[in-house]
Amino acid sequence: MPATAQDPAAERLFQEARRLEQEGDAAAALEDLTLLVQQFPADRRTPGALLRIVELHRARGERDAAISAAERLLANHARSPEAATAFNLQAEMAVEEARAPAEIEEARATFRRVPLLYGRESFPDLEARSRARIRSGELSLLLGELDDAAAQFLAVIEDEPPSRRTGRAQLRLASALLAGGEPTAAAEILQRLAAAGDETTDTADRARAGRLLSLLHRRLLRPLAGQRHWLTSGRFPASGMALREPAGVAAAEDGRVVIVDSRLPLVALLDADGRELGRRVLRDVRNPGWLADGRPYVASEGRVLLPFDGEQVTFSDPRAGRDAAMKNIFAAARDPFGHWFVAAKGWKSLLHYTNPRQGRELLGSSRPEFQDLARDERGRIYALDIAAAQVVRIGIDGQSEGVIVRGSWKKPEALAVDPLGNLYVLDRDTRRVEVFDSRGQRLTAVGPQLGAGIELRQPVDLAVDGSGRLFIADRKLPFVVMLD
Repeated sequence: MPATAQDPAAERLFQEARRLEQEGDAAAALEDLTLLVQQFPADRRTPGALLRIVELHRARGERDAAISAAERLLANHARSPEAATAFNLQAEMAVEEARAPAEIEEARATFRRVPLLYGRESFPDLEARSRARIRSGELSLLLGELDDAAAQFLAVIEDEPPSRRTGRAQLRLASALLAGGEPTAAAEILQRLAAAGDETTDTADRARAGRLLSLLHRRLLRPLAGQRHWLTSGRFPASGMALREPAGVAAAEDGRVVIVDSRLPLVALLDADGRELGRRVLRDVRNPGWLADGRPYVASEGRVLLPFDGEQVTFSDPRAGRDAAMKNIFAAARDPFGHWFVAAKGWKSLLHYTNPRQGRELLGSSRPEFQDLARDERGRIYALDIAAAQVVRIGIDGQSEGVIVRGSWKKPEALAVDPLGNLYVLDRDTRRVEVFDSRGQRLTAVGPQLGAGIELRQPVDLAVDGSGRLFIADRKLPFVVMLD
């Protein structure tokens, strides 16, 4: 039924619910909102109250209650702007629960109902429509459907009123163009976005555009001009932290860095400028990494630890049964569905866990020996096979996409991938880092002499951030090397 009336009692209930929510009493706020919906089904406040019920249940982890409230909103107030948002929330919850590409496609179909049902002729400036198109395009990017993704982003840019969502769509369109091998077109968009300073650009999107431009400059423009990919070498952090034996390093897209020192012992979190954000005393940890949600993790014997969240994941041994824990984990990476890939000592295969108690062996037919893992922007997993001196890629469906890079390395040690899909492999024997494009073509190599009096001696790990800065952990140096 359409919501047309406006009762003062409904308004009072709505405002009281807002007050309770601001005071942190979500349960009491839900009671008042539910009472409003029951007592005033035709009031203009009712669709907004139902939407807030959906959002509060979702925030409290009460998924079934959130879905039920969303369905009620869609059934009783289908032509309200709040119903369009309810479609988006349904789709977001489906994405959170997705465990396979087919479920991502189903969630995308829900997002796509919003532009069909809530067109601009009836809803001229509807945020939910723009958001639905952007999220639909992002899911198409994840699924590798680049043309479809670009079409969704273009619809926001060309058909929707200018807003901050415009900048987000431009950033995502540039990502789709980069993934499709069109760096020039992407760079033009990124330059406009990085220089923008109006209401159509979010600060975070502008910063991300700047980092992608820096990365493009390093990988494409400098080589074309006959310059090196990195112009300077130095210490990271420049001051304020003395390391004894750096054993691992991982960089987030936004430039944050995690450093593992095995002798202090220490796991340190730093910002892009090297300022310390936190530290933990942890022993026997290795191979740090970053989850897609921006949280760092480390491998530790039979566990993956989130050192700054107090969480851990313990894996069962697929051969010994669910009650036997895995031992000697070298590296781990998580795909977009929450599945873990694990490399462990003594296993001539990669281990794939749909949940920590249910693992299976993967890629074991050629008796590989996996040393390191990395994840790219589209959620694909890269595995460094040191026995065959090659890098294998695994798609988001959990299936092998074959060998991406073959090298002549004698002791390949670590692997990283940047937002453009370029691969970085550290060879401990030659003390060099080799860089390959997304097709496996060699671009450049650095080391062991790096300039500024720095020479790699016993490099063990590497990382690259969103702007293309390269970090190398060397056990014999009292700092992490940064190439910029």
